[in-house]
Amino acid sequence: MKTFIQYILPITIGIMLLGENTIGQSSFIPHNLGANVNSAYSEINPILSTDGKTLYFTRVNHPENTVGKVNSQDVWFSTLNDDGTWSEAKRLPKEVNIGRYNSILAALSDGKTFMINGVYNRKGTMWLERGFSLIEKNDSTWGKPIPIKVKGFARKNRGRAATAYITPDKEYLFISFAPSNNSAKLTIYVSKKKEENRYSKPKALKGEVNNGRSAEAPFLSGDGNTLYYSGNFKGKRNSYDFYKSTRTDATYINWSKPELLTDSTNTPDWDSYYKLNAKGSWAYYCSVNKSLGKSDIFRVKIFEENPYVKVTGLILNKQTEALMLTDTSYQILVNGKPFPGLKIDKASASYEALLPFDSLYSIKPDMNNWIGMPSEVDTRGLKEYAESKLNLYLETKPYILVKGNIIDTRTNLPISLEKKPRVLINGLASDSVKYDSLVASYRVLLPLDSIYIFKAKVPNFVGKADTVNVKNETVYREREVNLYVTSNPWVEVKGIALDNNTLTPIIGNPDIKLSIDGAIADSIKIDAATGEFTIRLPFGKQYRTAISAKDFSPIENILDLSGYVEFNTVKHNVFGEFKDANMAILNGKVINTKTNQPLEVGIPVKLKINGVISRAFKYDSVKLEYTLKLPVGYYYDLLPSVYNYYNKFEPLDLTKVKAKTKIPKNFYVTPIEVGQSVDIEHIYFETAKADLKPSSFKSLNALVAFLNEYPNVTVEISGHTDNTGTAAINMSISEKRAKSVADYVVSQGVPLSRVVSKGYGLTKPKYTNKTPQGRAKNRRVEFMITGI
Repeated sequence: MKTFIQYILPITIGIMLLGENTIGQSSFIPHNLGANVNSAYSEINPILSTDGKTLYFTRVNHPENTVGKVNSQDVWFSTLNDDGTWSEAKRLPKEVNIGRYNSILAALSDGKTFMINGVYNRKGTMWLERGFSLIEKNDSTWGKPIPIKVKGFARKNRGRAATAYITPDKEYLFISFAPSNNSAKLTIYVSKKKEENRYSKPKALKGEVNNGRSAEAPFLSGDGNTLYYSGNFKGKRNSYDFYKSTRTDATYINWSKPELLTDSTNTPDWDSYYKLNAKGSWAYYCSVNKSLGKSDIFRVKIFEENPYVKVTGLILNKQTEALMLTDTSYQILVNGKPFPGLKIDKASASYEALLPFDSLYSIKPDMNNWIGMPSEVDTRGLKEYAESKLNLYLETKPYILVKGNIIDTRTNLPISLEKKPRVLINGLASDSVKYDSLVASYRVLLPLDSIYIFKAKVPNFVGKADTVNVKNETVYREREVNLYVTSNPWVEVKGIALDNNTLTPIIGNPDIKLSIDGAIADSIKIDAATGEFTIRLPFGKQYRTAISAKDFSPIENILDLSGYVEFNTVKHNVFGEFKDANMAILNGKVINTKTNQPLEVGIPVKLKINGVISRAFKYDSVKLEYTLKLPVGYYYDLLPSVYNYYNKFEPLDLTKVKAKTKIPKNFYVTPIEVGQSVDIEHIYFETAKADLKPSSFKSLNALVAFLNEYPNVTVEISGHTDNTGTAAINMSISEKRAKSVADYVVSQGVPLSRVVSKGYGLTKPKYTNKTPQGRAKNRRVEFMITGI
């Protein structure tokens, strides 16, 4: 089968090399904040405002400090610029830098309150004693310090220095100080808030946090679970590294064993004052390693708050490089589908996409009748937010779309889908043609610069050709081309030659012919093996049909084609009556097995012969008798058909019966009532086994048909034996044979829940076991109706 379109999408036209087009990916390496923040003097204790835009820190012994350059500490600050750099540091006013050793120790969650070092007089003009205070910043002015009362702290704090941190909600205060006079060995304590600005007696942290030479500068993570601090656990002077411990209970006293931070912040020298921003994404700390002077403030990224690559660009016409401002029905697909992190501004034909890390993305514009050029963006291996430019392109498709309906000229409507219409292009079927599932319409994409001949193909219809010339076309086009078909002027008649009595095919008769309007149609063959035939006849009139065959009398039948106006297929059987000279005559009654009497007056009875209801069966529902004529020389499967009764299967062998023989024969039916039982006759097992012989299946199929017709009926299939042999052996064989019958019924689709099997052995004889005939009848399988 020829395929006209094998259009291969363009390969990716751009692979974004983010290493070349994005900002540097180095913030996970510690960076010195530079000369705007750091100086030749020591900068320590960085504190970030809650909004992350102001950095407060302590500058040691700077000449501009409140008390000069000897033993002085003042608070300085720097603000974050739009480009991510920090402004030149400035010193806070005297409202904060009140004493000799000034520092901001923590920022509270309200964004305006800070904890500072020292306790001051009410006017905020004089340092009074060691301790801590809270101070508020309103716009550019600072309020008066309010002292924090920590029970026993003034008495216990006897060392050279102290550092502290208060949680943003003011619930816990962590203090690092030395309880021994003039000691430099600091221990970290925790104090819990008791009431406003009053805290409990400090308790030393447990869990090896204080097992080193000294521990200072405590800082608690935002979730309250991890404590960061600087500790001297190696014993060398000024060898301080960063550690962390995890809280092990709700007291904030017990902590896990110190764990050395394994990132790049720890150096062989003094490292201290490790602080995180509000989100925990950046760390600020102090170190003398690689500093501009003494101690400097460094910053390092912990994790990326925005783990994306921001890609922006224009949507352009590839052929003209013009912005796609007129045709704006496009969308942009990422990896073949719409992407939630993508925005399109069609007024400017631009887009913006935020692509998460660790993936390879294919970005492509998509629009009907245009081809989008895919580009790749690889964010694998990236760890920091990045931005890049990437323009996207669309180009027109180099083909024509031909579409239309396949129309019946008689009705001027699309032809029925049942007729399986197809379209030929240049005489060939094409895989490129797509068909509608509801109406006879088609569509196909064809390359330009060609001439195409279209024609519809419909069985028993004649199609008219149409030409589509795109020889001189250069851009995408659409064209509607309806294709017309006209019906062949005849009807196809299919049927079977049937025996009018048995309604079975007339087979094995080589001289059988079809008669139309009294004339033998020698050109029409009736299959001698199946009785089937096919003939084409012009529509618009009636015909008389019959058969001509040896031993059969013709029966005329009317074939009415006067109402047909176009080709169609019609089923029409023809009949012949077997001559009486070759018939056997059956007569008898239909017996109700419950009463052992003929059926009640007025109950209609039909008869199936070889599975087909027979017109030759004549039943008198008043006299309660039937007659039936059957051709001799054949086997027949007979099954009465009485509603709400089980109809017992009866095989009949007329192969050795002479013509005109009269055969008395009753049929048996059982009412559908709980407790009624029926012997399943004409089933056969392998000798001394429970395996069914194939000759049993016809009788069992009658039971299956009964259960399918009455789906609420449930049955018990039981096996029985005579008294020959032991009771145990008889019980076993009866169970197996009953199960074998039940298994067959279930295998034919009857639900297992409706069929049970049971063996009774020799316990329920129906007949005497003293005679061979009685014993034979006792070896039986029967079923009993257990539910309806």
